[in-house]
Amino acid sequence: MPVTETERKDDHSHKHHRHAIYAAETTGLLLIAFLLLALTLVRYWHTIHWSLR
Repeated sequence: MPVTETERKDDHSHKHHRHAIYAAETTGLLLIAFLLLALTLVRYWHTIHWSLR
């Protein structure tokens, strides 16, 4: 079955849309990881043994 020109254009836009979803997911995961790190540092700031650096 031959592929028409319109199907090729739709395929390209579909890949671009999928890339945007993956980028948003990665950004969200990095943001959550950063917030968890910040909250952990704030919570345990005084109990961390800073002399072990």
